Amino acid sequence: MFSTNAQTKEIGWTLTTRLRGSLPSEYLYPLVYLARFAQKTGRCDDHAEMIELASQGDGDIATLLNHAYKRNAADGSFDELLAVLSSFSEEAIDKFLQDGPISQGIFGGESSTPEGIAHLALAVLDIKSGEKVIDFGCGTGNFLEAAAAKCLDAKLMGVELNSNTLAIAKLRSKIKGSQIYYACDDMFRYFDSSIERNPVDKAFSNYPWGMQTKMFSKSSDYIEKVMKGQERYSRPSSSDWVFNRLLVDSLKKGGTAAAVMSNGACFNGTDKPVREYFVKNGFIKAIVALPKGVFAPYTMIQTSFVVLTAGGSKGVRFVDATDLGTNDRRSCSIDETAINAIVERLGADSEKSVFKTLDEIAARDFDLSAKRYLEKEIEVPNGVELGSVAKIMRGASVRAAELDALVCDEDTGLSYLNLGNISDGSIDDLPNLSTLDTKLEKYRIHNGDVLISKSGAPFKVAVAEVPEDRKIIANGNLYVLSVNREKIDPYYLAAFFSSPTGKELLAREAVGTTIPSVPIKALGKIKVPLEDTDRQKTIADAYLAKTDEIKLLKLRLSRARQELTDLFDEEG
Repeated sequence: MFSTNAQTKEIGWTLTTRLRGSLPSEYLYPLVYLARFAQKTGRCDDHAEMIELASQGDGDIATLLNHAYKRNAADGSFDELLAVLSSFSEEAIDKFLQDGPISQGIFGGESSTPEGIAHLALAVLDIKSGEKVIDFGCGTGNFLEAAAAKCLDAKLMGVELNSNTLAIAKLRSKIKGSQIYYACDDMFRYFDSSIERNPVDKAFSNYPWGMQTKMFSKSSDYIEKVMKGQERYSRPSSSDWVFNRLLVDSLKKGGTAAAVMSNGACFNGTDKPVREYFVKNGFIKAIVALPKGVFAPYTMIQTSFVVLTAGGSKGVRFVDATDLGTNDRRSCSIDETAINAIVERLGADSEKSVFKTLDEIAARDFDLSAKRYLEKEIEVPNGVELGSVAKIMRGASVRAAELDALVCDEDTGLSYLNLGNISDGSIDDLPNLSTLDTKLEKYRIHNGDVLISKSGAPFKVAVAEVPEDRKIIANGNLYVLSVNREKIDPYYLAAFFSSPTGKELLAREAVGTTIPSVPIKALGKIKVPLEDTDRQKTIADAYLAKTDEIKLLKLRLSRARQELTDLFDEEG
């Protein structure tokens, strides 16, 4: 199914290794083409004439070949390239050129779509004869070339802003004889000029992730509309939703688009309004959680494959495909078997696939993380929402430099509780503060409050034991739970969140890819068991006994370590 074979990869890596330091990765493919042209025609004395003939009248390709040649001819790299290529058969070199540039280095990561992703998009879009198809940010043309090979009569077009990358895509199209139209333009400007009044049947984009919308240049009418935050667009925070909106707006009625987006944009709080807008307008058909590392080694950002439509979807199909990657030493790929499995999962419910209605998605606050809808529900006997039995407060956000300035050795009765002071259900070694700003009084911890870490996994839990003569302020990385003791025992609650079930419930509500954290609203909705008073007391007493035992064991361990340190001097 995939065109790139082992010999093609061998040629790419051999050339890169042999010419390391003298041949930038973005010039490898055009220079191999130029060298092969020189081999065929014997024209290598007059480089200007050679480039003119090799470019076949395309100015973009001529400019690329000229830059590549000048960059590498002065130090003899082009001659060395010709020598290296002579060790391969002409058929192998031609196959290398047919397959297209090998994705390597920063350029490869930024300018090409992995083969598996391109073929997954092709399988999902199911392009028909005569359909009009666009790839926004087409890079070196992986998706479009795959489409051209399968759908000979489709009308294919690619838009790419980077002129070198676009020239490589055009060169590749000439080599393969594929009928693909390419435009060197900003995708939003191209929409204004060519697509808004002439929409397409199918669209694809492997757009850049991680951008904030404020980074967009307001160089098109389309971006101006998005950045004004009109109701029609529901102004997003993440760029992913701007690109997704572009895809939706580019479609004919009944059309389909596919894209790769960051997982964070599926669940972050700032983009909830735009996710709600997409869901309610039926723009999303499916979300597929992709295997980790499909874009490695260029990035380890976790991603999802999103299927979009011009409207009318009555719900969203969520698919977990994280188990379908094929791992090698540095990356993960999606092969033909994995693609077939994803397509099958998109068609029916299973342990790895579920369809959710608009109302069911709304009940989850328009969270579009696929794995959340496929997790087995945890049953909590006599469960009530945490927010109904405890008042939840965030700790105080104080900069480290400000805190350091307040720390003192004297016992002032004032302390500051950091996340690092919680260990094994207990609070240890709090730093003393010289003074306390009255504005921080509201973050004061009281005896019996339950503390839960806001970020990180596994989450830390403890019950505060605060003498009457002390004031302790909680750090911003902590949630302080002031429990209703008429309903629930704080030690019983801490025992629950220290249990495997409690830890799993916290982990499931965590959002964020780098540092997972639990939003305060989600924490308040977690179900906790509300058992009778006697049962709570039994568990609370057992929890207290174990935390006391751990404290004693830590004390004994500390003494043993000190004795070990002093052993030599004492025995001497």
